[in-house]
Amino acid sequence: MISRATDKPRATIPKDKRLRAVYRRELQNSVYYSALVAMAGIVLALVGDALISPPTALAYALAVLPLGVTCLAIARLVRRRARRYVIPLGMVVGLTPIVAIMLSVLLVNDSREFALAALGMMPLAFAIFIPLERHAFLEWLALADLMLGGILVAMILSGGDRELPAAAFGASALGSVLGLCSNDIQVRRKRQLNSQIISVRGLYGRMKEHEQDLRRQDEFLFMQQETLVVQQAELLRLNEELENIARLDALTGLGNRLRLNEDLAALAARIERNGGTAGLLLLDLDRFKRLNDSMGHLAGDAALRGVAESLRKTSRVGDGVYRYGGEEFLVILHNCDQAALRAAGQRYLTAIQAVGMLHPDNPPYGLVTASAGATELSQANCADVDVALRDADQALYVAKERGRNRLEIHAQVQPSGVVEINRRRVAS
Repeated sequence: MISRATDKPRATIPKDKRLRAVYRRELQNSVYYSALVAMAGIVLALVGDALISPPTALAYALAVLPLGVTCLAIARLVRRRARRYVIPLGMVVGLTPIVAIMLSVLLVNDSREFALAALGMMPLAFAIFIPLERHAFLEWLALADLMLGGILVAMILSGGDRELPAAAFGASALGSVLGLCSNDIQVRRKRQLNSQIISVRGLYGRMKEHEQDLRRQDEFLFMQQETLVVQQAELLRLNEELENIARLDALTGLGNRLRLNEDLAALAARIERNGGTAGLLLLDLDRFKRLNDSMGHLAGDAALRGVAESLRKTSRVGDGVYRYGGEEFLVILHNCDQAALRAAGQRYLTAIQAVGMLHPDNPPYGLVTASAGATELSQANCADVDVALRDADQALYVAKERGRNRLEIHAQVQPSGVVEINRRRVAS
């Protein structure tokens, strides 16, 4: 997140509320400890004055004790309630040592040289211990010089030592210059530090924004991945549905030749591996061409759908029903020996006739009927399924020749009366 604070940190530092709050807390601590140090210095000055000049100790103590109490009160106020006024209170703390030193100069003659040296160091010490901003420091320095100037004028007018005011003025001037230099160094350092803080904050903001962008990209990629998973599942479902559709007859909904070939191959492999028997029942509608010619192809399609539905309802669970081609249907009967095959075939023929679909050109019934040929599939003939289908077709041909609407089962050993397969089938 690039902000103005990142682009122009120097111009925005004074307006940054967080930096101002940090500065206020630091200044509050500085004023608190400076007030304690000033109070301790006043106490030490009293002790030193008592040792150096006992006659003036009482007068000096009465003059500077209010200054020590003021420092203690400011320390308590800064810590508790007067946080908003920390800058004026800091200025007062900086003025109390100067007043104490000037009182020492006026009252304790033996400590004047030391007091003047300390007076010259006060602006520098104030600039170091209480790091005010430049305009606040200039205001404090003006107040300190004004107080010092007033005291010096009073000393001159009183007719005292002429050299003392000059020395005090020199010490004050030197201290002011040193204090200004120190304050300028601290202000520059603080601005540089604040600029670095603003820059780091801007970098952190950009990093957080980049992290949010990455998180949004991760969420988008996750959603895309979920969408792809759903689409892939839908594609698999559609492919499976297409595969099923490709294996179904469009008119009747039964399995087509592709499904029949796959199921026959699987059935033959299972019988060859595990043994057992199955029945192949091939059905052909009687005189279906005449039905199309007399009643139309729509009636023929309706007859095919009706026969398919009756075969589906008659079949057992697990048996397969297929449209073999045209008006021919094939039923696979699992676990079916020859006796069960005959019963099942007759059941299918009866179900087709029971539908009751009219067929005037199919005497003597006048209804749609079918002829059926069946064969048994076992380990003896499962190696070549086409041979088994040919056997069922040959039995169907015999059923047609023997009067239609009947079932014939192909025998493993053909009797002499069976018609050759290469003869033309009687017109259906």
